[in-house]
Amino acid sequence: MTTRPVTLPACAVTALFFSLAAPALAAFDEALPYPTEVALSQEGDKGFVYRRFPGSQRLYTYDLDKDGKSACNETCIGARPPVYAPASAKPVGEWSVVRRDDGRMQWAYRGHPVYTFFHDRPNEPHGDGEDGVWHIVPYEK
Repeated sequence: MTTRPVTLPACAVTALFFSLAAPALAAFDEALPYPTEVALSQEGDKGFVYRRFPGSQRLYTYDLDKDGKSACNETCIGARPPVYAPASAKPVGEWSVVRRDDGRMQWAYRGHPVYTFFHDRPNEPHGDGEDGVWHIVPYEK
């Protein structure tokens, strides 16, 4: 009986290597705590999404925010209201608190200050991608 060596195409070997070498992505844990000014809702196959509470507006991040500091101040906040945190707020789960230029506190998700969009209504977000710098906080699965 003759045995032949098993050969795999290079792409299969590469895929196998990366699947074994890369850490597995953790599934979203809906049991993690979050601020009372935010609500978590499950939307079928889309997954979980954070919304402002009350109001149920989707949350956004701003590319010009750097190092956990809000760059959306003065005239910007008219169209993009920050999700304010109480002065006594403490970090909870993946949420932290940043101090704004006016001294008020704002919630940040995974280090990014969060905002809503003045023109949004529940289940009708309109500000994603605006000016190339505003991004809706994505669904979590």
